[in-house]
Amino acid sequence: MKQIGENIRNIREAKKISQYAVAYTIGISQAAYSKIERGETEMKASHLYMIAKVLDTSIYDLLPPSLASSMFGTSEYLLAPLVSKVKGLWYWYKAKKRYQKVKKEILNM
Repeated sequence: MKQIGENIRNIREAKKISQYAVAYTIGISQAAYSKIERGETEMKASHLYMIAKVLDTSIYDLLPPSLASSMFGTSEYLLAPLVSKVKGLWYWYKAKKRYQKVKKEILNM
């Protein structure tokens, strides 16, 4: 956790954003946010995503290199293959429903 906190702090300071501004934006106190940067507290995944958004960076930039494996790349979304598959299934389901509706209408003529 300490490495993540250090990465967050480095990026935040480089962008000249105060701890208070980040904490306020993600809905926690400045003291709680400070503990995140110092690695003294566990951070929720949702907070990690919100912090990345506030700092206008990828979550992979906040993670230590061992967690932000290069095989995913910083520009790729980790769940992209899953999202793509779900979208494909959704479109297939909608097309099937349309086909059944048209078939039913034709048979009822």
